[in-house]
Amino acid sequence: MGGWAEAERRMSESIEMSVKRSFMNGSGNRPDPGRRKTLRLLGATAAGTAAGALFGISCATDGDPAPTEVPLEDLPLGERVRVLHGETPVELLRSAEGVTARSLWCTHYGCEVVWDGPRGVYLCPCHDGVFDARGRVKAGPPTAPLRRVEVRVEGDRVIIDPDEA
Repeated sequence: MGGWAEAERRMSESIEMSVKRSFMNGSGNRPDPGRRKTLRLLGATAAGTAAGALFGISCATDGDPAPTEVPLEDLPLGERVRVLHGETPVELLRSAEGVTARSLWCTHYGCEVVWDGPRGVYLCPCHDGVFDARGRVKAGPPTAPLRRVEVRVEGDRVIIDPDEA
């Protein structure tokens, strides 16, 4: 047994033992069999959920998420506009050359960065990370730039594809 199955088994056993210890009374009596089954089911569910999150597996059955579409007229030239792409905050910036986009998740700890226009930098409120106008690290703990997000313009709409979340 290895990989997933082993991780799930270990996590399930660990959760089960922790919960059992918390339900034991001072005499050392074990919980009743019905409670044990419930705890085992809860442990297996938690382990499966954790393993799915760890390995990027989703239980969603709706298929791919929808692309995010933004009317081009909602993007004034030179103005940074924040949109949500699924659960990811993305900044769109329209210039004479086209539209660019970047994720607003800090690459250090995943907090959302904010644009400080007067200083011309993105600031991360969690650990004082600072990124320049192009998303490159200027200061703080982040070691990687803000992630660029691919967009395309089709007619009068800007589209962020589902796999860019």
